[in-house]
Amino acid sequence: MTSDVAAPAADAPGDYPLRKTYVVGFDGATWRFLRPLIDRGEAPNFARLMAEGAHGELRSTIPFQSAAAWVTFMTGKNSGRHGVYMFQDYDALSYSYVGRTANSRYFSGQTIFDIVSQMGGRVGALRVPMTYPAWPVNGFLVSGFPTPGDTPESFYPADLRSELGSSGIYDESDFRTLSTEQQVASLDAQMDRMSDLVGALIGRECDLFTVVHRVPDPVHHFFIKFVDQRTPAYDAEEAQRWGDVVDRFYRKMDEALGDVLDRLGDDETLFVISDHGGAITPPRQLNLNVWLAKQGLLTVKPRAKSARERLYALNQRLMPARVRALLRRRAPRAVQGELRGMWKGLQEIDFGRTQAYHFPMKCPPLAGIVINLRGRQPEGLVSPENYETLRSEIMRDLQHLRDPRTGDMIVDAVFRREDLYHGEFMERAPDIVVWCHGMYKEGPLAQGPLVGEVPFDEILQVPGSHDEKGILLAKGPAIAANRTVEGASLIDMPPTILHAMGLPVPRDMDGRVLTELFTEGTPAVETADVTLERRSADNFLSEDEEQQIKEKLKGWGYL
Repeated sequence: MTSDVAAPAADAPGDYPLRKTYVVGFDGATWRFLRPLIDRGEAPNFARLMAEGAHGELRSTIPFQSAAAWVTFMTGKNSGRHGVYMFQDYDALSYSYVGRTANSRYFSGQTIFDIVSQMGGRVGALRVPMTYPAWPVNGFLVSGFPTPGDTPESFYPADLRSELGSSGIYDESDFRTLSTEQQVASLDAQMDRMSDLVGALIGRECDLFTVVHRVPDPVHHFFIKFVDQRTPAYDAEEAQRWGDVVDRFYRKMDEALGDVLDRLGDDETLFVISDHGGAITPPRQLNLNVWLAKQGLLTVKPRAKSARERLYALNQRLMPARVRALLRRRAPRAVQGELRGMWKGLQEIDFGRTQAYHFPMKCPPLAGIVINLRGRQPEGLVSPENYETLRSEIMRDLQHLRDPRTGDMIVDAVFRREDLYHGEFMERAPDIVVWCHGMYKEGPLAQGPLVGEVPFDEILQVPGSHDEKGILLAKGPAIAANRTVEGASLIDMPPTILHAMGLPVPRDMDGRVLTELFTEGTPAVETADVTLERRSADNFLSEDEEQQIKEKLKGWGYL
């Protein structure tokens, strides 16, 4: 592969001999579950793809969460530039932590679908997360999770909705309230509808066809308790009954891949990716606000505690999480409300006397810390001159944290936000990002133990979480056969896809072309200045749309 070659500005359709490319996404798919199936001969299409093409691990974004990850996949830019960190805006400038619900209006017009459209290609995008509302492209687009339900704004062109009939229906019920039998049936139905949707649209004229199957993500979130004994939610009897359910859905993923692989022409390219991997919800939690208080950097609001509140606080320290969960479930509704009020009262922070505080990143095992900076936060205390000194001291001390019960190191890595992000939206991120060991997550306490058990109810409800290790497979006329690649990241996929299609790569993308995927003699990477305009001047959804989406996110355990 030779060095990059500059191409002219690509603001209008060019004379590019486009090579048809398919992208199949499996949200949350991981090699952990896929490799054993391949080794046993139970995933023949993935096995064929590995033998005839290249494969490797695909590192996700930070946070490794679907909203940030799929927007990075579409734009080729980091969260500091596209502004999406999770399904709701991060807001490190206020004490509420989150803002409005993120949606496609933040970035529509600035994605790989818009780039290909602008360069004269036709695109089809099916159920790519974060594509609601749909927007005009040179082709068609069907919005993916989360949506308020399939509305006219879920489809472009709008008449596609009536054409698709039942295959265009997207089920996003409250998954947590369903029995395992109902959850399995719901995911089966979702995969069947996706198969119908792909079958209805894959034959249309298209230069870039992208589809994302969301099923692997809930499979990990809700069914990992049947296959991983490290989670407190594991039950041997239930595992005996449902132990094959994860593999069952991975076999169905293999069938879905086969539907695309069988259509692949000799001169066409296929990429298979996931946005992150899957892991258990960590059973231990690090209460950073407790630690910051012990360092003299955080002050809890003083309040007179009743005898009942003192007993409650003692139980929080000493009573096992499973026992507390059982007592909460059996308590009358009025008592449950009183307990929630006590808990909130014990965690209230006096920000006017606090230098740093925990920022919830909602992506185990990550956690954030914000410096309470004067002139930036409403009750900022730390002067700008002392900001960097304080941040460095916190980062240094965090790396020595040990679990008082086990003696294990808790923190794997600590980052300044500018180590991870750059761009106009970097200020939304916490000043410090803490990457804990995989068995720990961020805890909410400001008073109580430094490290404790995650509430059993929380783990039982959503026993699975994410990790940063996604999958990558590729096959095509310019893709090397039987090659393993290392060091690939999700942010590299847009430039790599554009290069595979024969198009220049916008110079302002943060990722790189994964040249190691390609055979020797493949044309050099071309770059170009590409002007992209946002499709919407308004960022936000209506209040009704936001509320419906929040309910859907709660139903899947995201809020």
